[in-house]
Amino acid sequence: MIPFHRIYSWLFKSFNISGETLLIDRLISEWYQEFMIIKRSWIFALFMLWIPLAILGLSGVSVFIAHSSIDIESIKYTLISGNILMAFILIVSSLNYIRHFRSIHYEPYITHDMTKSRDELAQWDKYFQSFFNWSITNQWILVWILIIEAVLVLLYWKQIGWHFWILATDTLVILLEIGLLRKYRKRMMDLEMDYNIIVPGKIFFINQSGLLSVVQTIDGDKIKTVQSVFPSKIASFFNYGTVHILTEGDSQEMMGTMSMYYVTSPDAVVTCIHSLIDDPVDTTAKKETQKIEQSSLGDNKWEAEVNTSIKVETRRHTLDTREKIRDVLR
Repeated sequence: MIPFHRIYSWLFKSFNISGETLLIDRLISEWYQEFMIIKRSWIFALFMLWIPLAILGLSGVSVFIAHSSIDIESIKYTLISGNILMAFILIVSSLNYIRHFRSIHYEPYITHDMTKSRDELAQWDKYFQSFFNWSITNQWILVWILIIEAVLVLLYWKQIGWHFWILATDTLVILLEIGLLRKYRKRMMDLEMDYNIIVPGKIFFINQSGLLSVVQTIDGDKIKTVQSVFPSKIASFFNYGTVHILTEGDSQEMMGTMSMYYVTSPDAVVTCIHSLIDDPVDTTAKKETQKIEQSSLGDNKWEAEVNTSIKVETRRHTLDTREKIRDVLR
């Protein structure tokens, strides 16, 4: 399999399937101890299943046209074999990716072992890389079917006759398959590459739109309200919803809302977000404060010991003076 994801990453710097792993690496280097990653619910993938089903249906139409209406065997078997291969790859890659996505991104939670989570994310990125590469492969299979079909039509032009309109219809079907494949891949990129990472005092919003990406960071002190919404009865049944982050900038004109869509257990997610952004104290600052407190306690302890020693010496001096006066009077 050709590593198309590496080619795309090399050509377009805004495209990186492992972007979340790299961000976690950066957070680990900045000494963050906990985080939460929020991705879209696997239900989003379930709602997008109509696209691969439509592709499979069109593929079946193409196979039927080739088998029942085309007499030239080279053209017939090119269309049949190409569509069957594409359909098989589509089914296997989709089921494999969605199954593994659900197992790791079932419900957002606060993670305290960042290194372990980083390794898990790196491992699961490989499943989407596989899906992405097979999706591009499928697209190229269909493109090559069209190219081979065009070449064979030129070679057998005199024998085509009324088959031309059948082949034209089949070409239109394959073009629709290519368009739906691109749409399906983009939706799965929304599922995998649109995510949010929350650390103490900060939220990262990452949105991938095709080959372009947008990264936004919001500090905890700019967040005014965190709200969860179930947009429909279906959403309530499947336990997914929308989380709105109401933010405020340096002026009233900069107020806005950032939203996270298809979030599993949105109410629990809001609670977790509050627990992270409401405790933005930096670890280094905490350590420095502890050192100062310990130093202050040490100084106070030393002062107390000195004062006690002075009091003891004063009492001893007073006692010695009284003894001397008694000796003189005697």
